[in-house]
Amino acid sequence: MLIRTLLFAISFVFIMLIFSGCGENNTPLAADPAPVQPAAPIVIMPDPTPTPAPTPEPVEPNEPNGPEPPAPPEPGWQMYLPSLAKAFEPFFLFGNIYSTGNRMTADNTRYAFLHHFNAVTAENWHKPDAFGNRGFERPLAADYNFVNADAIVYWAVENELTLIGHALVWHSQSPDWLFFSEPDTPLTRAEARENMHFHIRTLSEHWAARGLLGAFYAWDVVNEAIASGGGSWVGDWRTQLRTDSPWFRAYANGYDPNAGEHPGDYIYDAFVFARLYFPYSVLYYNDYNEEIPAKRNAIAQMVEELNQRWAHDFENNHEAVPYGEEYTGRLLIEGIGLQSHMHLDQWRTNMANIRGALTRFAQTGVRLSITELDITIGGQGGDHPPTFTPYLPEAEQERHAAAFRRVFMYYLEFADYIERVTVWGKTDGQSWRYWGHPVLFDHQFNAKLNFFAIQDVVAQRPKPVVDVPVINETSLHAHWVGAAYSGRVTAHRNNWSPLRFHVTAGELPPGLTLFATTGVINGFPTEVGAFTFTITATNAGGSYSREFTILIG
Repeated sequence: MLIRTLLFAISFVFIMLIFSGCGENNTPLAADPAPVQPAAPIVIMPDPTPTPAPTPEPVEPNEPNGPEPPAPPEPGWQMYLPSLAKAFEPFFLFGNIYSTGNRMTADNTRYAFLHHFNAVTAENWHKPDAFGNRGFERPLAADYNFVNADAIVYWAVENELTLIGHALVWHSQSPDWLFFSEPDTPLTRAEARENMHFHIRTLSEHWAARGLLGAFYAWDVVNEAIASGGGSWVGDWRTQLRTDSPWFRAYANGYDPNAGEHPGDYIYDAFVFARLYFPYSVLYYNDYNEEIPAKRNAIAQMVEELNQRWAHDFENNHEAVPYGEEYTGRLLIEGIGLQSHMHLDQWRTNMANIRGALTRFAQTGVRLSITELDITIGGQGGDHPPTFTPYLPEAEQERHAAAFRRVFMYYLEFADYIERVTVWGKTDGQSWRYWGHPVLFDHQFNAKLNFFAIQDVVAQRPKPVVDVPVINETSLHAHWVGAAYSGRVTAHRNNWSPLRFHVTAGELPPGLTLFATTGVINGFPTEVGAFTFTITATNAGGSYSREFTILIG
């Protein structure tokens, strides 16, 4: 009986590990029923011919006295390999995730990260449940634990990495107090809205008090609000929402349809609060299975409608205009994040739908990012192979590389609209889907064939003309000693080649910091005076400088 009990416990733990992860599950995918016609000025290139999956030669099992299989390569990052960030620099940012400390220090992973990537997303430490306080009682702001969250922010700032916050509002990995009063009992709409406001304000005030608000280039504001498979498209994004989301359930508790209210209003509220408290960040809606036609249609329509609502929202938007007038102000939802968790086997992704998704999303007028790219091979979910194999046979590596080659051909085709590609995992061994060999480096930190495949794709792609960025003329306002300062320098550019700002002559007022990735100046000035300095903006096209003066009284 004891042995049976132990076996059951081990099996249960194994199953739970398999089904754990970042909580972004996929379902079987449908084919695109009809190609989507792009809106001008999109020019659609012919679909790259998919590389046929090679047929592996039959392999005889090893005889007891037969030859030994080849030994795996020695562990260690191959720092002599060409940088991914450098290769894609003329087109867009190339990022990855920051994991727990031990994963970042394993075999000098931090140095390899800085070699290959120029953007960073916290895998878990900026999600709503990462700050502690997971019960049903709302905590005080002082009860939030920012130790791990801050470590990522400081590391990104120190190394001039574009920092993406992930995620403010999500149905998963969120403390119960946000939307429940007790187990499975939703709060009222008003209570949940107030808790959402409190959470986003608490994060903002914490980083603002440390002069770090300008460190966040972007935020995934709402994550995965549309139903997993998208359902059947009937022309209204509200019918495609994830109705089992605790946010949806709470906003349904007390809503007034006669007043035009809907349970999905939590999405608009989240973006309004994010715009108020993270004024310098690019605000993204982020989702998976985004290539499924019904789901892509729902996401695109939702973004368009909420941005239209914002254009006429005089209560929250100081740039709002009356209905009938053209809106030229800042968008509320500024980007769509395509998670791009894909699968080659079992839950197979229909990659023929990717171009249609990119086309439709580009028509919304917002920027795009590939936010969580990984491609599993060999199975998904409970059907993955029972015996984990650390290394893929060469034929399988070639099939995997062909898939990465194909998706990066799409990304480069749409590079005018894509500002970032982020791979969700540094190595297979550190991936939440480790058994599926989903990323570019194997369990021993060695580059796989897919690494060389995408390097080859970008090397063969004609380089775009990257104009020198031109710093926009602006005045940095005067201020006084000891008070929080916020200002921003921006630059015009003609594509998404990564942009960096530096002080190249003179000095900022003591106590202020210029964030290289955002152009934001934050801090608390400590000295009185007139401080003149030069800021230089640089991208793959060159550099441009402009002089500024800040008066501190």
